[in-house]
This record gives sequence, C-alpha cells and structure tokens, in this order.
Amino acid sequence: MRIYPASDTPLSERHVQAIWYDSTLRPSTLRTVRGGELRVVDPGVWNLEAGPDFRRAVLEVGRDRRRVEGDVEIHMRPSDWTSHRHSENSDYARVVAHVTWYQGDPPRDLPPRCLSVCLGDFLRARNDFSPDEIDLAAYPYAKLPANACPCERFFGRNPDYGIEVLRAAGRRRLEIKARRLVARIMRTGDPEQVFYEEMLGAFGYAKNTVPFRALAERLPLRELPATEAAAYEALICVAELEVAARHPWRRANVRPNNTPERRMADIAAIFTGGKPRHLGACHFAVLLANVIVPFALARGALREPPPWLPPEGLNATTRLAAFRLFGRDQNPALYATNGVLLQGLEQIHRDHCLSAQPDCAGCGLVQALEADCCKKEKE
Repeated sequence: MRIYPASDTPLSERHVQAIWYDSTLRPSTLRTVRGGELRVVDPGVWNLEAGPDFRRAVLEVGRDRRRVEGDVEIHMRPSDWTSHRHSENSDYARVVAHVTWYQGDPPRDLPPRCLSVCLGDFLRARNDFSPDEIDLAAYPYAKLPANACPCERFFGRNPDYGIEVLRAAGRRRLEIKARRLVARIMRTGDPEQVFYEEMLGAFGYAKNTVPFRALAERLPLRELPATEAAAYEALICVAELEVAARHPWRRANVRPNNTPERRMADIAAIFTGGKPRHLGACHFAVLLANVIVPFALARGALREPPPWLPPEGLNATTRLAAFRLFGRDQNPALYATNGVLLQGLEQIHRDHCLSAQPDCAGCGLVQALEADCCKKEKE
C-alpha cells in the first residue's frame, strides 16, 4: 500500500538555495541562460526573513567581469517568479539574478537587467552530484562560504579576545541608542512620550515596528485611558480605524504570543500599572536592551552601560556575525548568555560586515585588530 506520495523531483527549492550558497556544491563555471559568463564572488547573505532568498550578492558577468551587486531569488522554475507575483512587491526590486533549477523562458516582469541562471543545466548530468547527500539542516549556519573570514584569525584561537571586542561593541551600541534618545527628548521636550513610542516600536519587533510607532503617535500617552481594559480597547480601536489602512499588520510567521492584539494587551497592562500576560523572558530582554537601558542612560539614571544583560536570543544577524567572527566550530555559549555581547554582534555587523563585503576587503574592524595586535607585540 502506498502511504507516502512520491515527489516529482528529488530536489526542493531549499536544495537549490544550498547549491547556490555553498561553493563546494555550486559549479565553478556558470553561464546565464543567454550564454554570458558568470562568476559568483559572493553568493550573498542567506535571508531568513521575507523578501529575496539572498541579500547583497556580488557577481561578475562576461569576459570583462563586469561587477553586479544586489539580491538573488531562487525558484524551481522561471515561471515561479510571475506566479508568486514578486514584481508587485518592492522588496524584490533589487534582485539582480533569478536562479532556477529548470530551464525556461525568463519572466518578462523581472527587474531591469536581471540575470537568469539555470543551475540544473550544470548539475543534472554530473555523476558526482546527488541531492540526497546535501544536508539541508546544515544551512545556512553550519555551512559558510569556503574562505574563512579574516576575523577568525584573531578570535578563533583566542575567544576571550573576541568576547572583549564584543563587549566593547555592545556597550557602544547601547550608548548610540542613548544618544539618539537624548536628541529626541531635546527635540520634543516630552521624555515620557518618547519612552512610550520607543516601547511600542520595540513591541512590534522588526515586522510590525512601523504600525506600532504609528499607533503611539495616533494615541499618545497623555490620551491613553488610565485603566487596563479601557486602554486596551482604545489601542485596538485606534489601530483598526487609523493605523491599519496605511500600515497593515504583518502576520505571516508571527507566533501566537506576538500577534498585534496580544502585544497591545501587554502595552495596556504596562502603561496602566498592570501585569503583562504574554511578555516572555526573551521579549523582556529585547525591551531592556533596546529601550529601558538606553533610556536610563539618556536620563542619567545609569552612568555607563552595564557589562551584562539578559540574552534576547539569537537571530539571523547575530548568528551570521558570530560565524564570521569565530569560525565554523565556535561555541554559541561564548556569547549567547549575555545580551551585551549579542548587541555587540549586531553592532559589528552594522558597522563592518555590511560595508566590507565581499571577501571582507577593506574591513575597518580587521584593520583595527591588526593595529591592536601590533601594539601589543611592541609592548
């Protein structure tokens, strides 16, 4: 009896993503469907959020190796681009390469000058290629592009030095947030409203920050009812009538406790003296690092950033930054139990990793580390 339906293909879209990302799987020589030579300098950052599959890829096209930088979208078939209606979504406007497994006519609604690449043409006939040997669970974090990043030279064998750098970067990040709050408070003259807006923005996480900030502006703290039930009803009403039309809630892949309605219930409780019922330890750590501690620094309640904060959990950015800094075999226990170190990973990613790709060329952090090592050797 057949109890499990056979697949039409042994590959999934995630297989194609892994092939594109991993230089040991991806053919060294590629061509576009129009016959142009293509070299992958950097496959891009594997995107685990909404939008294209890879961000900030770097490609070289043609014999003159014309450099192309932008996003990459992966599909099984060329027609998937149109059926998924990506051309109607501005998140896909910077896609420079549409990579598929099967061949077909390039979609007419691709972004201008977007390259079409069929990986399957290069791999289907190879005897040494088997999709069954691809460990999909290893991507994207256990598998990184082949070349080790230069930071690994400094931190891979000396993780204590890396922790020292992370702590300094994390405390700097908290100070930057505090300075931004000082500027806002000076501009508005209303520190309570600034705190309220920052808290609501943090409650939105990355997906719903904009609508929650709009909600804080539409229903300012001074107009929020004094009782928890009334405050919740007011937040729901203003969100539905004045915010949602211009800033729709993003609900895809949102956990039940993170829905806008439950977040508004917690906000109503916090600002009326009640007890939030859906606020877990992880999200409290987010509020602490992103709002409460920076606000305390801005108002002088704290003289300097603390050396430790409760951890808010790893995300795509901190995981990738950690692998770049400490290498493939690093132990997350080094940094995952301290929110200040996680803030440091975020800041290093923002200050250096984003601007130094590809190949970490000209990275300011590497230059600073080399100078520091030279200084220590002379001492």
